[in-house]
Amino acid sequence: MSFFTGTTKMVNTSPIPDSADGHKVTKEAAVALLQDHVFFLKCDPHYVSHRSLAPEQPDANVDARTAKQAYQLPAGLEPVGSPAVKLYEVVDHVPNPVWSSSVVSKEEFVDFKDGLWVRIQSPLAIVMETKWTIRERRGGEEEGEGEEGVLELVEEVDISCSKLLLGIVKAQVDTNWKGIHAKIVGRLVEDAKKGKTEE
Repeated sequence: MSFFTGTTKMVNTSPIPDSADGHKVTKEAAVALLQDHVFFLKCDPHYVSHRSLAPEQPDANVDARTAKQAYQLPAGLEPVGSPAVKLYEVVDHVPNPVWSSSVVSKEEFVDFKDGLWVRIQSPLAIVMETKWTIRERRGGEEEGEGEEGVLELVEEVDISCSKLLLGIVKAQVDTNWKGIHAKIVGRLVEDAKKGKTEE
């Protein structure tokens, strides 16, 4: 890692409530929604468009084992589905003092048992790796005892970029995460109310 490169980690968590009329959101439905890549991409407030990309080395994406090596996926991440890594070119409109208004990024999506892992490679050597997980809510002193079977959405973000840009990138994540979580959770609750997530 370069002396001029900075890194930071962030964790954002949102509870997933049942619908107002008592319909329960299941873990299976929540994971399936995260793995709806088109829906997921459109949750970003800066989203403009996307297109699927073919792998540069088709043989590297044949199965999970070869994809993990070829794409240098994190240890412990076990892809499900085929292809193991889905590639997208994504255009975002990002108004800020550094980038132009249209930012084109390459994004790698990996479905796994409990959610979705995404690597975003943007201009100016900005790399974000985010693990989106659906899990049972964990209790704590601040949250109380928690409740068995109550789900939460967990977003774990690793950012790597120039130290000069790190504050800007971190601020964008801070600004956007609540809105993105609200769209995902809101859709889950809406689907539960319609009976789409019943076990």
